[in-house]
Amino acid sequence: MPLLLELAATLLDAGLPVDGVLGTLARDVGPCRGLQPVVRSLDLGLGWHRSWQTAPAALRGLGEALAFAHLTGAATADLLRAAAEQERRREARNAEKRAAELGVKLVVPLGTCALPAFICLGIVPVVMALLPALG
Repeated sequence: MPLLLELAATLLDAGLPVDGVLGTLARDVGPCRGLQPVVRSLDLGLGWHRSWQTAPAALRGLGEALAFAHLTGAATADLLRAAAEQERRREARNAEKRAAELGVKLVVPLGTCALPAFICLGIVPVVMALLPALG
């Protein structure tokens, strides 16, 4: 999503209208092929929000980011770049959170493997060495 937002911002900076940006993305960017029904709906004159109901869920964030530019006609390339940066930060936070959860989830399997080895290599030889002294 951040890359698509950056690409949309660049296309807006190049002078394309929002409908042109969507058409270019739908035509030339593989993961954005799902935008073709949205582009056709907008060409037929349907409203922005109604047109985006047919979009894949993964691309709806792009629609939310471009809605302001479409509805007001304001230059929003900088807003799109800021949204892309915010999305990158959110993805980084989610990756850090998943990495922290992974550390917790790995404790049980590692303990299951390491505890028997510790018992066999650490405790059993000590007990075996102490048995003749006790008897």
